[in-house]
Amino acid sequence: MTPNKVNLRSIINQCIFCYQTTDHPSGACSSCQDDLPWLLKSCGICAFPLNSNNQLICGQCLKLRPSFTRVDALFLYQFPIDQLVTKIKYNQKTQFIGHLAQLLTLKLSLPSSIDCLIPIPMLQRNLLQRGFNQAELLAKELSKLTNLPIDNTSLKKRRPTSKQMGLSRKARLKNQLEAFCCSPVPDKNIVLVDDVMTTGATLEAASRALLSAGAHQVDAIVIARTPR
Repeated sequence: MTPNKVNLRSIINQCIFCYQTTDHPSGACSSCQDDLPWLLKSCGICAFPLNSNNQLICGQCLKLRPSFTRVDALFLYQFPIDQLVTKIKYNQKTQFIGHLAQLLTLKLSLPSSIDCLIPIPMLQRNLLQRGFNQAELLAKELSKLTNLPIDNTSLKKRRPTSKQMGLSRKARLKNQLEAFCCSPVPDKNIVLVDDVMTTGATLEAASRALLSAGAHQVDAIVIARTPR
């Protein structure tokens, strides 16, 4: 066996967090999996992290129910998941997306009535700048693992929006207002796919567009959830 092949084999078997040897399909060794910031208690609608075991729905969803039915989030947006997402989006480390998709399918169960996965789209000029849409790549990996079809043409982002970082929830909702448009999706049960959810403004705007286009129900799945 050539040295190159030996090196390639060792890279394949390295944990994506600690670089120790692992054969786990997610690429994360059991020790690192134990230390990951799993989202264990969250709102049954928007996945907002909750402190009380007696609380099922967060105050925001009780006050104003969102357009989407439910969001499933795997992690809190904390170390090392935040660094991994940053590497994917800004350092072109898209190979980690497959590992995160494995963790999503191992830990979360998608509704059996799903008609398709729809990744949150990017504006065309932003897509050209980055070179890829991480939500679309994640949806493709989830599709491979679940055999669910992807619809990456019906939902479009039709106008630019300001950077969300630093904006209040109210400002984020206003920023995303009517940012998406959608071709008809009559009576479909849809799961939106995105990397990180903060206030839910993006998912809310996308869900409204899908429901206006005839969707029966919109759920969502994300890698991580941040507190508002």
